[in-house]
Amino acid sequence: MKKLILAASAVLFSLTLTFAQEVNPEEKAKQTVTEWTSQLNLTEEQQAEIYNIVLEHKKAKLAVKADTAQAEDAKATQIETLNADLDTKVGAILTEEQKPLYVKIVESRGSKKMSEPVVTPATPPVQ
Repeated sequence: MKKLILAASAVLFSLTLTFAQEVNPEEKAKQTVTEWTSQLNLTEEQQAEIYNIVLEHKKAKLAVKADTAQAEDAKATQIETLNADLDTKVGAILTEEQKPLYVKIVESRGSKKMSEPVVTPATPPVQ
């Protein structure tokens, strides 16, 4: 019986670790470009250029989030700067017809952040 419980625990633990892994920046960049291609009707050339820009952005954002020496508000400011840089670079590649559609994508990105619940750390009970 102990072996069965131990085996089940090991399986559950390994499944938890599998689902907890983050997607790498390359996959996230591909996913973003795929979504934007359908929304913005990107050409092959635009896809290649935007992929490189988004990949660079994702790597930089991951590095900022991984930096444990910085305060959360400093990280948020850096991420906002990275997002603004991304928007500028992508906007330079898009046609005049695509730019209003991209503005909607940027606005929806902002509204997603507003709707995310704020997680506050639990405070230990006072004794």
